[in-house]
Amino acid sequence: MRTLLVVFVKLFMALCFILLFGLSASATDYALSIYAGQLTTEKWEQAILPTAEFVDATIVVTAMSWTFARFFDHGLSLELEGQVGKYFGDQDHWELNFPIFGLRWHRFPWDAHVATSFAWGIGPSYASEIPPIELETNDSSNRWLVYWYAEVTLGPPKKAWEALFRLHHRSDSFGLVADDGGSNAVCAGIRYRF
Repeated sequence: MRTLLVVFVKLFMALCFILLFGLSASATDYALSIYAGQLTTEKWEQAILPTAEFVDATIVVTAMSWTFARFFDHGLSLELEGQVGKYFGDQDHWELNFPIFGLRWHRFPWDAHVATSFAWGIGPSYASEIPPIELETNDSSNRWLVYWYAEVTLGPPKKAWEALFRLHHRSDSFGLVADDGGSNAVCAGIRYRF
């Protein structure tokens, strides 16, 4: 088990190295994100509502992303992201999400005042152990699930920094990868584009 985790961490570090130094890209094709969030017992649709109930489990994530294509005069971008996450509280395992394919829309009427984007991404998720919170809120779970996120970013126009607000979701994908399982974390953090 620990060997598998070490292999995934090394692969993630190799990807970061390749993205940083091995590929030719424009000045803002890469991004480093750090965010944290609290797990909720709610389904994803209710997780962002003010009435959501939270549990004593926090995730802290470091993510590296690469924008590999742009369309509609830079209005839409396609991204690849890799993440390493660590839980604290009632669960304390590691989570690795890679590769995550993301779509990001960059055009909003107020961008001259607050640069905004909306993104959605999906990819495989591996937990170093079956998450206890997932077992408490579902009939069962699995180490391997599908990961997806929904994200909004806000930042000053033409700056490299932005705040991000993300729904971090692990899913059984309607029973395709597991009989049951999944979790939701409501997260906030920062991203630096370079």
